[in-house]
Amino acid sequence: MSSALDLDGSSKGTVLNGPCDWKQWISIIKKFATSHSLWDFLDPAVKEGKPVLQQPVEPTFRQINHEASDLVDLTSEEFRRLEFLHTQYRSKLQGYRDQVKALASLQQHIVKTIGNYYSTIAEEHDVAKQLALLQARVAPTDWALEREVVQRYRSTLQSPNRTKIEAWVTQWQKVLTEAKQLGLPDVQDLRPTQDFLQAVSSINAPFTDYWVNKMEDEAVFGKPDWKTDFPDGIKISEIFERAHRIKAANNSKGSFGAAFQGKERNRRGKRTSLSGLQARTLMVFLCVSAENITAS
Repeated sequence: MSSALDLDGSSKGTVLNGPCDWKQWISIIKKFATSHSLWDFLDPAVKEGKPVLQQPVEPTFRQINHEASDLVDLTSEEFRRLEFLHTQYRSKLQGYRDQVKALASLQQHIVKTIGNYYSTIAEEHDVAKQLALLQARVAPTDWALEREVVQRYRSTLQSPNRTKIEAWVTQWQKVLTEAKQLGLPDVQDLRPTQDFLQAVSSINAPFTDYWVNKMEDEAVFGKPDWKTDFPDGIKISEIFERAHRIKAANNSKGSFGAAFQGKERNRRGKRTSLSGLQARTLMVFLCVSAENITAS
C-alpha cells in the first residue's frame, strides 16, 4: 500500500476550512509524518534549529585508510569495515528514499486539503516552511480555541437528535474530549454528566430521572469519593447509547409481535398497554442492563 493511500485513508473528510479545523488537520499530518520519521524535520512549533533531511553519503575507502590510494591498498580487516559501512549506507539510502516518497505524498495531501488557504503557500515549495506559514495563518490562539470548543460543547447539548442518537453521542464525546484536554472549567468533575442528562431528558425522561436520583442518593448516602466511581460524561453517554439500543430492539420485537398477534387482539376487541409505573420500571431495567453491559 502506498504512503499516499495511507494518508488519504486516515484523513477522509478532513479539510482545513478554518481555525476550528487546525487541530485535527495538523494531527493527521503529524501522525503520518511521525510514522515515516519525518516530524522532526517538519514540526511548525519549532521555529529554529530544525534538522534538514539529507541524502546519506556513500562511504569510500579513504574513510577507512586516509593513506590508501586505491581499494587494493586496504587490508582484509579494513575491507571488511568498508563492506560494513556500505551495508549501513544501503539501508540508510533506502530509508531516505522512502522518506522522500512520503514527503511527496504529504505535499500532495496538503495541497488537496487546505481549502481556500492555497495562496498562503503558493510560492513556497518546502513542506516544513509550508506548515509554518499555515500555522501562522490558520492556527487559533489558545483563547480563541477555548471559546470555539465551549461554543460547540454548548451547541451540541442543545441539539440531540432522536433519529440519529449514535451520531449525536459520538459528536458529544468528541467535543467533551477536546474540552477536557483544554482543561475547561465547564467540564470539571461531574458537570458533563449533569449536562448530558439534562440534554437527553427530552428524548428519554425516565433515563434522566433514574440517573439524577441515583446521583442524589450517592451525594447523600455514598462514600466520600463517590464522584470518582460515578459515570463521567463519556461513560454516561455510553450507557445511554446502549439503553437506547436495547429499547429500540425491544420496540422492534414488540412491533413484530403486535403484527403477528393483531388478529387475536382484534377478535377480543381490546388492546393492552404498559401503565406509567410499568413503563418507568422497564426503563430502570434498561438503564441497569446498559450499565452492566458497559461495566463488563
